[in-house]
Amino acid sequence: MARCLEIEAATAPTNRYLADVADEFTTTRGELTLGVVDGVVAGFGKLTVLFDGSAWLELLRVHPDYQRQGVGNHIYGRYLEQIRAFGCHQAAMYTGVRNVASAALAEKNGLHRGAVLRGMSLEVANAPQLEGGPMELAGTGEEVARLLEPLEEQLGGRLNINHTFYAMNRATYGGFAARGWVYHSPDALLVMGARFQPKKALYIAALQGDREQGLAWALAEARRRGVPRITAHFPVEDSQSQAFYQAHGFAVDPSDDVVMEGAF
Repeated sequence: MARCLEIEAATAPTNRYLADVADEFTTTRGELTLGVVDGVVAGFGKLTVLFDGSAWLELLRVHPDYQRQGVGNHIYGRYLEQIRAFGCHQAAMYTGVRNVASAALAEKNGLHRGAVLRGMSLEVANAPQLEGGPMELAGTGEEVARLLEPLEEQLGGRLNINHTFYAMNRATYGGFAARGWVYHSPDALLVMGARFQPKKALYIAALQGDREQGLAWALAEARRRGVPRITAHFPVEDSQSQAFYQAHGFAVDPSDDVVMEGAF
């Protein structure tokens, strides 16, 4: 783990989170894989089996001294072995739209470009004070499905929590209900939560209907939990969502994200 933290610091100095998720990444279904060159850990990556049995490929990092030597492809080879062993019907990952090398590696291993999503973030301390009525949790997967199935095309078929882009389907809805990530009222729908690092940020995966009410509830939850930031994701072509978030103080994240996905 110490070596993996060194690799993360060398490759992603402003996006370091392995230490915070190490317990989850070493206990959830799916392997934290090491790429080793001459006895030296040169890179690592995580495969996680999601609610619907699909594989999510994340946190692939290769030390700069070992890049362009096949380490990333070696880790993908192990990903593919696990995909077959776990019987995963699909696999996906995300990368920044400008990260050509990451997308090319994914394509080489059977994934193709899917939805492009934009992120926008707001520091809760700078957020406006909004008034909104109460919302309640959707308690079952059936209830979540009723709320979200009509929105699947509009939302690009993916829901983002902690940059994990979950495919919208019945199994995912059951998982979201179990985690307590779906809130609703007669006028508003809010999908929001944190897969990990719950004290650092909450992620809005969908905000529909009376958006003022939903955002008011999201901010109240963030303040109640002492969470400093809210991030929202939506399809890049959704100009209405971008205008709404900008009007309420959100700033566009530095890069759009592209989901790379494939069937197996």
